[in-house]
Formats: sequence, C-alpha cells, structure tokens
Amino acid sequence: MCKIEREEKKSFCFLTSLPVRKKNVCDLVEKGRMRWKIENEGFNTQKNQGYYLKHLFSKNYQGIKNHYYLIQIGHMIAQIMETWGRLWEGMHLSMEQKHQKILESFQAVRLKEYIGIKKNIQIRLQ
Repeated sequence: MCKIEREEKKSFCFLTSLPVRKKNVCDLVEKGRMRWKIENEGFNTQKNQGYYLKHLFSKNYQGIKNHYYLIQIGHMIAQIMETWGRLWEGMHLSMEQKHQKILESFQAVRLKEYIGIKKNIQIRLQ
C-alpha cells in the first residue's frame, strides 16, 4: 500500500506507457497526481480568471484550436511576467532595461531544436 493517507477510501484508474512494477507503482501514482494537479490548476486559471476559456469564440474547428493556442500562450506569458516580477523586486531598472535583459537572455540561450536552422530570426519587445 502506498504511503498516501486519506480520510476516505477512493479508487482511481491510471493509464501509462511506463512499465509498472511493485517497487515503482507508488512513485508513478504520486507523480501522476502531481502532474494532474498542475494541469488542472492551469485549466481552472484559464477558465475562471479572465482568459475566457469557456466562451466559444468560433464554430470553426481550426478557429477554436487557434483561440485555445493563444490562450495557452497568453497564460504562459503571464506566468513568466509574474515570475520575473518577483525576481526584479528591489532592482531599480526601467522597463526598457528589463526588456533589454529579457532580449539578451533569449539571444544567449540556444535551444537544441533550433541549432540546425540557418535562418535568421528577429525578436522584438516593445
């Protein structure tokens, strides 16, 4: 039995492509529940905190997908800005200086997915 103590007994079903053994089942369950919690919190934020996820902005399937992708991107940007805001507390930089530092960090880190691309790209923060 896993070390998860609950007041009432509940049954859960899990699907995974990972090999499940007696010695790793508790760890898989705990990690799966943690992942579910993170995904569910993000979904609830997008639905209830101004992202209007529950509103149907289109009847076109591709339009619905595009709208959802934009919600995901907007939520991600908001999380980054919130985190950066906490990092910059106490630092006396102008908005332009902060944007410059973000731009420099984007230019300094090379993602392995883009190493083989020989096309120049531009990043503009305004």
